[in-house]
Amino acid sequence: LSNIPEDLFKNNIKVKEFSQTFIDCTGLTSIPEGLFNNNVNATHFIAVFSWCSGLTSIPEGLFKNNVNLLSLDYTFKGCRGLTNIPKGLFKNNVNVTSFKEIFSGCTGLTGIPEELFKNNINVTNFNETFYNCTGLRSIPEGLFKNNVKAIEFRKTFVYCKGLTSIPEDLFRNNVKVTDFYNTFVGCTGL
Repeated sequence: LSNIPEDLFKNNIKVKEFSQTFIDCTGLTSIPEGLFNNNVNATHFIAVFSWCSGLTSIPEGLFKNNVNLLSLDYTFKGCRGLTNIPKGLFKNNVNVTSFKEIFSGCTGLTGIPEELFKNNINVTNFNETFYNCTGLRSIPEGLFKNNVKAIEFRKTFVYCKGLTSIPEDLFRNNVKVTDFYNTFVGCTGL
């Protein structure tokens, strides 16, 4: 599979889950921005594009109409060809509660937009979100500042070997956190 028709799910407005839909499609290099435009009832996008190692970009408006999303766990896990994340990718997904392993293994990522999770005020789980993102060079200080309901940051940046520092106020507003287990293990550049 090397391309996805933009209108593939146009008439599937009742769909609640798109889990593992395109998993391991290594020939896929891009995603049409309007792919999920009509799927306003979808709540789970678990591992939708996991292991699509040829994927080089994510359209900023991919999830713009999916306002009922609850989980994006593993969505882009293992997408080694990704080099950046659009800053407004999740801006309309205020109901999301979990970003577990969403970018885990995205070794080509070099940075994270500071406003990536700005509107995701209901997130509780950031476990392994950037696990093994070896190309990551920095973490923006305000990355989690609006995620005041977050309780888990387990292994969030494990093996991010390219990191050379941690912002002092990274978790300043995350006062409900109960789990920082192995958050920065294997970050050999620190």
